[in-house]
Parts: sequence; C-alpha cells; structure tokens
Amino acid sequence: MKRTISILSIIMALVLTVTMAACTGGTENTTPDVTDPAPVKATLPEGQAMNVYTLKGPTGMGMAEMMADEKDETDKDRNFTVVAAPEEIAAAIINGDADVAACPVNLASTLYNKTGGRVQILALNTLGVTYILTNGVEINSIEDLRGKTIVSAGQGATPEYIITKLLTDSGLKVGEDVNIEFKSEHSDVASLLVAGEAQIALLPEPQVTSATVQSENVKIALDLTKEWETKYGTKLVQGCVIGRTDFINAYEGEIDEFLEDYKESVDFINTATDEAAQMIVDAGIIPKAPLAKKAIPNSYITFITGDEMVKLTKENLQVLFDAKPASVGGTLPNEDFYYIYSDLD
Repeated sequence: MKRTISILSIIMALVLTVTMAACTGGTENTTPDVTDPAPVKATLPEGQAMNVYTLKGPTGMGMAEMMADEKDETDKDRNFTVVAAPEEIAAAIINGDADVAACPVNLASTLYNKTGGRVQILALNTLGVTYILTNGVEINSIEDLRGKTIVSAGQGATPEYIITKLLTDSGLKVGEDVNIEFKSEHSDVASLLVAGEAQIALLPEPQVTSATVQSENVKIALDLTKEWETKYGTKLVQGCVIGRTDFINAYEGEIDEFLEDYKESVDFINTATDEAAQMIVDAGIIPKAPLAKKAIPNSYITFITGDEMVKLTKENLQVLFDAKPASVGGTLPNEDFYYIYSDLD
C-alpha cells in the first residue's frame, strides 16, 4: 500500500513539474519584449508661428536658407525678424517678442543672468569674425601693435573684450602700450581705414570684405580667431542661438525641428554659391550679393550643439569672465543654461 501511494506521489510530482515547465516555456516564447514608446515632443498649435530674431552680419547669415524657404510658404511656421543691434535682440527676448534669437555668446550669458535663468543656449552659430586690418603699416603679430593706435567700434561689447584680453595677456597694457580709439559704428571705422585716415582697425565681417574690396591698400593683418586659438587652446566663439526657456519647455519638438533645419541651412550657406549669397541679400543681412559671397568664407559660420557646444561656451565665457565679469552678466551660467539635443551630436 505504501509502495502504491509512493508511486502515485512520484507520478503526480512528475506531471506537476512538466506542467509548470510547459507553462513557463510558453510564457518565455510567446510574450514579446515591451518597451516604453519615446515621448512625443510638443509642437506649436496649427496657425501659431515661432518668432525668430537674428542680427545682420555673420550671426544671421546661417539662417538665410531657412528664411528663403519660409518666404515661399503660405502657412508660415516661423516669423523671421532681422535687426541691426544686439540690444534689440535682448529687448525682444526679455519682452517675449522673440521665442528664439541669434546673438553674441556673451549676451546670451548676460540674458541668462538678467532673467534669472529664463534663457537657454541651443547652438553655436559663428566662431570669431573679428580681424585686425591695416592700411600702410605692417602688422604680423600682437606684439607688433605696441605703440600703435587701433580704431574700433564695439566699446563695451564683444570686440572690445576680445582685443583687450589678447593684448593684456600678450603683455600690452591698453591705454599705455596700445591705444584703442572707439567709434560708434563699424562702418565709420571701415570708412576711416579705406580713406587712409586710420592705419590699423579692428573690424568684423562683412566690413572686412567691404574695406578690402574698396581699397587695395587695406590688408588683413591678423585673424583674431586664429590668435585666440593659439593663445588659449580653444576656438573663439562669438555667435549663438538662444531660446526662451518657457517656450523651449512648452514646444521642445518645435525647437528640435528648428535645429535640424538650421543645420541644413548653415551647410548650404557655407557652399558660398551665388544662390547662397543671394539668399543672404534677400534676407536683408548683407546688402550686395558679391560682398556676401566673398564674406562667407571669412565669417566662420558654423553649427555646434551638444557636448562640444557646452565645452566651447564654458571655455570662452570663462576667459571673458576672468577678464571682466560684467562682460558675461556678472556670473557664469549654471548647467541649465545649456540645451542638449543629442540627435545632432
């Protein structure tokens, strides 16, 4: 009897084991892996457009193809506004008139501080665009500027910070070893240089190209982007694209699409074709197509996002902060200043 019970017990145990194994195997073979779908990033409601502000000159040149494409659209997704001065960009961002804007990198940092972090940097769009030009005098190095007078515009802005930093770190004291004579507009500086009334000038593109075209005596002496990289081991970056943090948070999908289109626009403009040059003119960024075409290669138009953007921005802001904290708004931005779009890295 015990033997009969024992045999029955063994049989029942085997049946149970096989049944459990079959159930387990079935589960493993028939249940697919389930992963959470990627979150959908919000875009603007139909009929609402992104308001984009940009500057005349290299800072705005990379957007020209985007502006040309939008001009042909019946239902516009983006409204572009071209302004002449960084102060107009600052006002538009603070007032909420601009959702996205192109501006100098140090202005982006200043706006971040001024608004309590309500601005983020999306991409770098221009490296250095500033040059030392001469008329009738030979300059081959920063040291050669000793005892000279440089005529420049941009007092209290990026041009002054860049040249002052390079001079100071090269052992030249502004006001003693080198004089800087400031004018109100870059066009005024270019006119003086072309007329021979100034021998040395600090100018950005497209005024550099304009001056060299007008006078064969005007020469590019120093590319400050190269001087900066040699001195500090990092690229000089001057222009960027920023967005209002509340707009970015609300419409991240719109921002990502904008960045994708912007990269394509920059790539096309850098071909420096007649078509690219005409787009810049049509956008109201540079007045004449031959000037725009010749200025493109010297304008260092670029598109940098992600970790490289963060690295270069931090390095450049640190240099400016060490020279003059007010140039970046008094303090360096926190990590939430940087918008990272990994798909473009």
